[in-house]
Amino acid sequence: MSEWKRICDENRVIPPPNQTARLAQGTSQAFQLVFKRLDGLHSSQAEESRSLRYELRVTLFDNSLHRFFGRTWKSEPHQATKRNQEQPSKVHFNEVVYFHTPLCLASVVAVVELASLPSGTETSQSAVGQGFGILQLFSGQVQGEGRLTLFCGTPRALLHPTLRDPLQ
Repeated sequence: MSEWKRICDENRVIPPPNQTARLAQGTSQAFQLVFKRLDGLHSSQAEESRSLRYELRVTLFDNSLHRFFGRTWKSEPHQATKRNQEQPSKVHFNEVVYFHTPLCLASVVAVVELASLPSGTETSQSAVGQGFGILQLFSGQVQGEGRLTLFCGTPRALLHPTLRDPLQ
């Protein structure tokens, strides 16, 4: 049973929507995303006593059709560090993500989720989402100073039918 679960987890890919795949033209484009650190992590004393670890998850999302697709990349779990009680915590990830996609459309974005894991667990099934950010891959605009703003909540909020344009 564990062998079956491992094979299923390694090969789980959600295909892109047919409408999106038909719009894609040209060759595949490669990307390199570098996640260095998370600054300003405010945690309660209860969270600190549980010594949570944090991981990043990156998934492609079609904004026009409100669908996630592809394979979700997950970082290794990392511990938060804190210099003193007055300052917020930091998490140093220093992770590099490489991927490529032929879907070079303005509606395709990368959704980055921050999830917390209780210490002692080796799987991310008990992870709790702490926030998410939207990275526009094909907008042609420079996005700030290499920073990504995180929103409270879960990226599943992007699937809500009344949310028309989450990038605004």
